[in-house]
Amino acid sequence: MGVNYSTLILLPNYEFFARDITVTPVVSQPGVPAYAARGIYDTEVIEIPGDGMSIITDQRTILDVREIEFGVVPVQGDLIAIGPDGDNPDLGSFDVIDAWTNGGGETTLVLRQIVPAYP
Repeated sequence: MGVNYSTLILLPNYEFFARDITVTPVVSQPGVPAYAARGIYDTEVIEIPGDGMSIITDQRTILDVREIEFGVVPVQGDLIAIGPDGDNPDLGSFDVIDAWTNGGGETTLVLRQIVPAYP
């Protein structure tokens, strides 16, 4: 007998940690208007060893989404807006630059923040 990982494990976590998002499905569903959804936002540190004792650091911003909550899961090129959530501030707009599934009902979207150019 299989375990429904999405319902038994992911759902309680999403009920607690997920925040509201707006998806504009530019690539996954061209012509479809933006819609509300939810996901778990996180930023991970990336450390790359350099020459000698130096370390180059960067970050990877991700958003995990429960696949069952989407008719079509967002893909590379779609846009995500993450608004305020309780005491957490508005995070802004992001472009999905990569996506992969964990095979258990969750897809991780790698995000790149869209920052307006200043003159």
